[in-house]
Amino acid sequence: MNLTTKRLLLRRFNETDLDFIETLGTTPLYHQTAGFAKIQNEEQGKQILHVYQKRSESYLIVEQRTQQKLGLVELSERTVDPKSDLYATRELGFLLLQSAWGKGYMTEAVTALLDDAFPRLQLREVWAGHYENNQRSANFLQKIGFQYRYEVTLPFYFFEQTVEKYYLLTASDWQRFRSE
Repeated sequence: MNLTTKRLLLRRFNETDLDFIETLGTTPLYHQTAGFAKIQNEEQGKQILHVYQKRSESYLIVEQRTQQKLGLVELSERTVDPKSDLYATRELGFLLLQSAWGKGYMTEAVTALLDDAFPRLQLREVWAGHYENNQRSANFLQKIGFQYRYEVTLPFYFFEQTVEKYYLLTASDWQRFRSE
């Protein structure tokens, strides 16, 4: 399934996206601000691409006019057990190339994704997190209606440790935000 907006196409990942995944995986900025895995060779890139291909709600963000690959957005499952309270929740992940920052692309992409996903997946809430050194993501999440809830200190494989801040967006909060 694809989603479209005025400027963007959100589409599933395919084999032609290896170059984009490798760009993300070889750029220190995306490791430090978004936790994107470091890629050291083509095989690692293919493995990461396959992970995104397997996730049912992972999308590549493409600018329709130019076909430029700009970023990714996804809603990750927090459980696969339909009896769990977490089943009606997802976690938002997002990453945009630095060259596309400040142009409203991520707002447009996440809005399209949430407008589709809340009713289609019957979601109760969506969580999102960012590293404490990523103020742009904090500002973005608050701009689209997420509310700060808590932070955790995590050991991390390329930092000694990092603090991740978590935000919540309920279905009713999203409806209110969209109606304003």
